[in-house]
Amino acid sequence: MWVAAPYSVAMTTRPFDLRAARAMRDGLDPYYAAIVFSPAAVGVFGSLGLDAWSAYFAGRAAPLGAASEGLVEAVFFHFEPSMVATNTAKVRAAGTPEELLALRLEAADAALRDALGAEALDSAEMAEAAELAAVAAAACTSAGRPLGAANAALPLPEAPHLKLWQTVTTLREWRGDGHNTALLASGLDAVEVLVNAVAAGRERRSSIQPRRGWSDAEWEAAEQRLHDRHLLTEEGGLTLRGRELREEIEDLTDRLSLAPWQALGREGTHRLHELARPWSTVIAERFLGKYRPEPYPSA
Repeated sequence: MWVAAPYSVAMTTRPFDLRAARAMRDGLDPYYAAIVFSPAAVGVFGSLGLDAWSAYFAGRAAPLGAASEGLVEAVFFHFEPSMVATNTAKVRAAGTPEELLALRLEAADAALRDALGAEALDSAEMAEAAELAAVAAAACTSAGRPLGAANAALPLPEAPHLKLWQTVTTLREWRGDGHNTALLASGLDAVEVLVNAVAAGRERRSSIQPRRGWSDAEWEAAEQRLHDRHLLTEEGGLTLRGRELREEIEDLTDRLSLAPWQALGREGTHRLHELARPWSTVIAERFLGKYRPEPYPSA
């Protein structure tokens, strides 16, 4: 996400609103991701016996409540189904949905305190950012957005840094639901999506394949399907049509993510980016090592 390589279409050739939507993704996502990558957050989930991967599924699926295994599998589009089922079973054994929701806020608090320190969390800028993000998140409609809607329905915490975390999480999951829509519209299946992302330079196979649970045989079969459809070269890169398809996916994702930023307005959106990006930079560079966000557009 926030470490993605730029696409071949110059950002300056795209409409301002789409460039702003991409910049907001990059500027906010790492703030959410502190709960995924911070050892402090993983330690909180560990108090219920959850390992790092089970904690990931607990943190993201908790707003769905006592959802069926099929529903959880459906919203975790990129993951091999048995991986989802195994971790969902661990999560259900660890605690009730209410306990997991409380635990993920505790984990977010631990992660943000560890990464940013009390001074940033207690600042006037944090309170301002939380209010701006709440306005944006309130515009996240529920239709076709299961994870976004589930997060939007949760009460907002009083502490500004947690209020910002919850609203950023809503925005992130709401955009992710739209991204899944764009992926389905592209005609790519779950493994083909990942192969396409690797070929585009957005991911490394050695990292993303085991993180999503797909076997070598499943991965190579997806590569062959993309070769046969003239979307992948013999060397494993994207063909012209493959690059166009990638850009179509990302463009549609941005288009489907506009509502919150239209509700907040250009000035408010720019201000939220200005406030949150320094915190996201600290978090991303501490836990991920690299941070190459799209710049906020100037016009």
